[in-house]
Amino acid sequence: MKHIFKTMVPLLALAAFMWTGCSDEDDTEPTPNKPAIPTISVGEPALSTDNAKAVVTVTPSEETEKWYWKCEEKGKTTAEYTAVTGKEAAKLEIPISMDLTYTLTVYAENESGKSKEATKEFIFKYADIMAELVEFEIKHVSSYSMDVEVKKSAKCAKYVIGASLTRIYTEKTFIESAGISLNPNESYPMQPYNWADVNSTFTERTLVRSTLKDAKIEESVGIRFTSGSEYTIAVYAVDADGAGTVFTKDITIPEPEFKGNVAVTIDIPQDKLTMESFRAIVSADDKCSRIVVGYSTPNLVATADETNTKSFDEMSEQEINLSLTRLGAGVPTTYTGPLTKDYTFNIEPETEYLVYVIPIDKEGQMGKVTYKRLTTLKPAFEGTGEVTSVEILDQTSIKTLGIKLKVNDKTKSVRVLCLPQATFYNLDIDWVMASESARTKYWDEYTVDELDKLSTEGLIISHPGDLYFLRATTVDADGKLSAVVDLADKAGKGKNGITTKEKEEEQVTTEFNGKGKITLAAADAGEEGIKLTVTKGSDTKLVYMVKYAADAVPDGDTSVRGGVQITDCVKEKDFFKSFDPNAEPKGGVSIVLDENTETTDITGTMSNEYDGNYGGDARIFVTLDNDGKLSIADYYIYGYGTKNNHK
Repeated sequence: MKHIFKTMVPLLALAAFMWTGCSDEDDTEPTPNKPAIPTISVGEPALSTDNAKAVVTVTPSEETEKWYWKCEEKGKTTAEYTAVTGKEAAKLEIPISMDLTYTLTVYAENESGKSKEATKEFIFKYADIMAELVEFEIKHVSSYSMDVEVKKSAKCAKYVIGASLTRIYTEKTFIESAGISLNPNESYPMQPYNWADVNSTFTERTLVRSTLKDAKIEESVGIRFTSGSEYTIAVYAVDADGAGTVFTKDITIPEPEFKGNVAVTIDIPQDKLTMESFRAIVSADDKCSRIVVGYSTPNLVATADETNTKSFDEMSEQEINLSLTRLGAGVPTTYTGPLTKDYTFNIEPETEYLVYVIPIDKEGQMGKVTYKRLTTLKPAFEGTGEVTSVEILDQTSIKTLGIKLKVNDKTKSVRVLCLPQATFYNLDIDWVMASESARTKYWDEYTVDELDKLSTEGLIISHPGDLYFLRATTVDADGKLSAVVDLADKAGKGKNGITTKEKEEEQVTTEFNGKGKITLAAADAGEEGIKLTVTKGSDTKLVYMVKYAADAVPDGDTSVRGGVQITDCVKEKDFFKSFDPNAEPKGGVSIVLDENTETTDITGTMSNEYDGNYGGDARIFVTLDNDGKLSIADYYIYGYGTKNNHK
């Protein structure tokens, strides 16, 4: 149930207080014919109805000519005394702030002297006078960020806070998620939202948690706001009895405005700028509260707005700010000092990038977007190493290709690439050979001492019979690369690659000349499909069934275009190509009658009705006789029938 937050509080809530009395001077006897030294007392402070003043009655004695008072935060001595003439009791109305401790000090005087000081220490806690379990305020809202300040009453034991797009928010789902957050499943203790039992301020980073319960609150995934969209901020507050109440506020995220004044600097260290990576060090002044750091290409910035027809260099500062703001939409990082970012993912050589920073000040104002341009390095081949000779060996295996390499004495290691034509033609080979990220994916590196592996173990050929291309570059002692070499060309094989050895077709050695027999009957099983009854005949040890879910036709039938004949359906199975009677059947082959079973029923659905175009699904039965020989005993083709009883 949603509650509307109330701002009014009960009249004259009592303060917590501590009374003490002291004097800076000793009591003295009054002078003859003069009044006695006065006294003074302070009543119990109470809170006024407007929640902004402490009301307290001060009562001086009859002897008082004038009395003085001051009220200040505990520990401070900046307040001046205020003088009051007369001996009548007075009600002071003192402006205060909630949740701060104050000290009220009073004393009285007359011609005979000064009274002892009377002091009263008090505090009014907002939690004690709140009408609802919690109150919260949304502040400092930008296109990326906000602060949600939550205050809990004394009646509130704890609360859960979360944020969601209003169009998908439901109170039921939020309550369920709040319950999980408070009592996570121990087998997988994921908490959707954060909870607290004290007053706290939550940000876009902590309004959504989605981490395991032992994770720090700073590790929350946060919520990514979208300008123009409405979000619901919800709080589930629980009282001491465990009863929960939901409080919500809706807010529409504003479009980007750049009113903040945060100074930002971006440094790109040249020693961290490579062909496929760079580092950015971002600094901001002390007005910065949050920061968004990202990178892009100028072209992507220009096309972020589909209506923009300008190039990046033609765009105005405002257009660039808006475009980068769209690209950088995300959860900001709290700024506590210079931030170092290393960019290594999907970075291409000889490409212009820019690093951009979107600062947000402590009031939630977005500052001017700052960016810095850079260009990644191009591949460099300035090394002193060299491949001096290449020999490509005859293949002894379809899986490997052996080569012999010789290099000069400047070479420390060699990068070798061996790729099929289809992959090779899609690559920038210079970039690939120079890129560390391409290691193992496209090339392997061998030290000089490991070069013998290239002839003994060979290069892997994953597609036998394909055209392969071989490339190499050396690495010298300074880590510099030499120019990329075509190994086939250097070996005298030309520039058109190497055609690898084709895969040899495995020859089927299994014969189907056994004596085993079966009796096969087929019947309609209604919704269950077809029931096949299989019974052993003479000289039969085992019966295998082959499932063939394609266009099977009887042996000798050539009327069906593309139809596979029964014998071929069996012979193509790997299980029968290298038949082992002790092996477990696989690949669509199963045992339906073992040594101890004489008959069985097989029920199931089939498809592909047999006709002159498509053949039909088949169940083929292969026997193993007592001499260990196989025989294709019978079959059933859907829509055709069995070998001897077809439709």
